[in-house]
Amino acid sequence: MGRRIQTTLIAAASLSLLALAGCDSSPEQDPQALPSATVAPDRAKAPSGWITRQGAGFQVSVPKDWTNRPDDRRGNPGAELEIGPVYQGGSNIPPTFLAFVEREQVGPLETRESILRAQLQSQIPEAKIGSPTQIKVAGATTAVYFDLTYKSDAGTSVTGDKLAPQDMRQRELLIETPGLPKYGFRYNAPAKKFDEDTFKKIAGSIVVRPETASEAQGS
Repeated sequence: MGRRIQTTLIAAASLSLLALAGCDSSPEQDPQALPSATVAPDRAKAPSGWITRQGAGFQVSVPKDWTNRPDDRRGNPGAELEIGPVYQGGSNIPPTFLAFVEREQVGPLETRESILRAQLQSQIPEAKIGSPTQIKVAGATTAVYFDLTYKSDAGTSVTGDKLAPQDMRQRELLIETPGLPKYGFRYNAPAKKFDEDTFKKIAGSIVVRPETASEAQGS
């Protein structure tokens, strides 16, 4: 597992979402004190021309030119979904969007967020991690996101191109549901290419239906 969080293009340099099972610590944090974002409507809406992807108890829409990462190019094998624009080679790293399904009960959203922050900071001591922001997600009881910025390591892409260190920006979206599973989503891109409008549209399209997760898993 790589020391830094990378896109799926750099071999042997990735970080999967924290395995939360077995944790019983809870941070002293008042969720009502968090700033509120209005980037997602009360009801999910797929932007015109986008395609909808489905997983275990969730659905999300992404730009129509985004494709699933092939197994040999995935940086996070544990992710339910790993998708993004097709890599065209060279130093132009495309954004990556990932979905994670947490099937073990480990505590409330505040606990999950606290542990994830701790792991990210441990993996990347120099990373700057921002404050959480509440967001509305269809089907969720509550949800928050926060950003981290860091400089990637130099590496080699899956096509053999040399990649110089780049300033990266990553957004972690954690979603709470009444039962199991819980959900986490990640949007990662070079800082100069991180697009707020794309994230807003993706977040506004997410629907979680945990009660259907077993049906999706068996389909």
